[in-house]
Amino acid sequence: MRFDGRWFGPSILMLILVSVEVGAVNWLEPEPFRRDRLEGRQFDYNAESFLHRFSFEPKPALSEQRVLRGNGIEGVAGSSRSRELYVRSEVRLELPLDGPGFAGYRFRRHEDFDGRFDENLVGGGLRHGGWQAGVWGDVVGAKEDIDIHGDVQWSDDRGNRFRATIVAVDAVFNSKQNDGVYERYPYTYYLGGRWQITPQLAVYGFGNVNTPMELQLDSINLRAEDEQYSGGLGVDVAVTESVAAGLRVEGLYGLREQRGLDGPVQEEQRLRRSYGAVTAEMRQSLDQGEQRWFGVRYLQLTENDRRPRDPMETMEMERHEYMVYAGRRWYVREAIAFAPGVFLAYHDNTEVFPGDEDSDDSDRGFYGKLAPAVEFTVNQRTGGRIALNPTLRLHRAAFGGGNVQVYLPF
Repeated sequence: MRFDGRWFGPSILMLILVSVEVGAVNWLEPEPFRRDRLEGRQFDYNAESFLHRFSFEPKPALSEQRVLRGNGIEGVAGSSRSRELYVRSEVRLELPLDGPGFAGYRFRRHEDFDGRFDENLVGGGLRHGGWQAGVWGDVVGAKEDIDIHGDVQWSDDRGNRFRATIVAVDAVFNSKQNDGVYERYPYTYYLGGRWQITPQLAVYGFGNVNTPMELQLDSINLRAEDEQYSGGLGVDVAVTESVAAGLRVEGLYGLREQRGLDGPVQEEQRLRRSYGAVTAEMRQSLDQGEQRWFGVRYLQLTENDRRPRDPMETMEMERHEYMVYAGRRWYVREAIAFAPGVFLAYHDNTEVFPGDEDSDDSDRGFYGKLAPAVEFTVNQRTGGRIALNPTLRLHRAAFGGGNVQVYLPF
C-alpha cells in the first residue's frame, strides 16, 4: 500500500496532543533493590545526559523489532562524555534438557537513577506448552549478596505473553554475616505482559514494586529505609497495512531515608524521587524493508535529596525535557542500511544546592543531535545486526559521541 499523505498531518497532531505527562525503567525485567543504591549514583547528569541515552538506542523507539526474547546478545554502548559510557547489554542462553527441563544463564549490565549495576543469573526450570517456570540465582562469592528469583512465564503464537517474578533480595543476609540485619527484608514483585486484542491493536505494560525495607548496618553506624514503585503502559495500533502508531507511558516513585544509630536518632538523608515519561511514535514500512518514523517525547525527573547533617550536599533537581525525533532507513546494499535520525529538544532543568548556592545550575534552551547510523546485517536468517552510530551535536559544532548497537539472536 502506498503512503496516503491525507492522514499524516492530523495523525501527527494527535500524537502531540496525547503527550501529557508521564527512560530509566526496565519494562521486561524486574528491578530489585541493591544495597549499593544507598551510596548514590557514581555519575552526574548534565544537560545532555538523557538526550544522549535516547539517541544511542535503536530506532524506532517503540518498535519491538530488536527486543531480545530468546537466546542471544543485545545491547548498546555510547560515549556520553569524554570519560563516561552509557552501557546497556544483555546475554541470554537457555538450553533444553531431557524431558521438560531447561537450564539457563542471563547476564545484564545497565544503569538506573541510583547507579550502574551488573546482574548474573544462573538457573533452570520446566516448560510445558506455552508455560515456563524457573528459579534463578544471582550467585556471588559473598553469600549475603545472593538474590533468588522465582519466575513464571506464558506466551502464545499470537504475541500474547505474561510474566510474574518474585525476587528475594539478599535472601540469607541476616544469617550469613554479623555487620548488619534486615529488620524488614526487601522483596521485589514484577508483573509484565502483552495482549493482542485484535490483529490491529495490542496493549502491553508492566509493574515493579520494591517493598519497603529496613536495614541496620552496624559497621557504618547506619539505619536505612527504602521503597520504590514503577510501571508503564503501552498501546500499539496498526493504522493501515504499512502504518503503525504507538504510545508508551512510564513512571517511577521512590523514597529513601538514612539515619545514624548512635545517640539521638539523627536523619542523614531523605531522598524523594519521581520520574515520568511519555513517548508517542508513528512508523511507516516502505518497500524492500525500508522504514521511516516520527515521534515526540516528554520526560520529567524530580529529586529532593535532603541531608541535614551535610547541608552542602543537599540538592533539589527538577528536569523537564521535550523532544521531537524523526528518522529514515533505506538499504544501500542488501546487507547495509543507512538509518539517519535527528533529535530536537527543549530542556528546562535546574539543580539547587541550598547549602552551597555557588553550585546552583540551570539548563534552559534548545539541544539537538544528528545520528547517521549505518547498520550491517550480519546474519540474514536470525536478523542479527550491528550498527555504528557516530552522532553529532546540532546546538553547537561538536561531536556527539560514538555509539555501537548490537542485536545478535541465536
